[in-house]
Amino acid sequence: MPFFVGQVEITDEDVFAEMQYHPAGSADEALQKAATALAVRELLLQEAARLGIEAPDLSADREIREDFLITRLLEQEVETPEPDKESCLRYYDRNQKTFRDAAGNPVPFEHVQPAIAAYLKDVSWQTAVRQYLKILAGKASIAGLSLEGADSPLVQ
Repeated sequence: MPFFVGQVEITDEDVFAEMQYHPAGSADEALQKAATALAVRELLLQEAARLGIEAPDLSADREIREDFLITRLLEQEVETPEPDKESCLRYYDRNQKTFRDAAGNPVPFEHVQPAIAAYLKDVSWQTAVRQYLKILAGKASIAGLSLEGADSPLVQ
């Protein structure tokens, strides 16, 4: 059953073609994951267009251009703080069992701080993107598919 994101129709054929990228325990689950992925992609492309983000004419490949637009949109619209030393130290202290060498001895904080900072930055980025997507879904007109949306920028 096709669905719409704004005025753009996502067809059954689109969803079936996307399913191969979404392994799941059942065909229905793969279908839902594929439909959601296509809806999210369309939401992001429509927002990039609304904000006037353009891709350089580097490639005639539609997928490459769309990936570029989505990347630029997220870089422009999603900001996350850099983890400071105190945040990294709190994480280190709360996860002491994780930071052990092969003999079971604690690894000094200074040795793992860059990895902790990268992890915290990644978690923050993923959370911010999920929240951004909820905001976009909350503002969008989506018919035939249910996406969790938010009508406020105060997203949990």
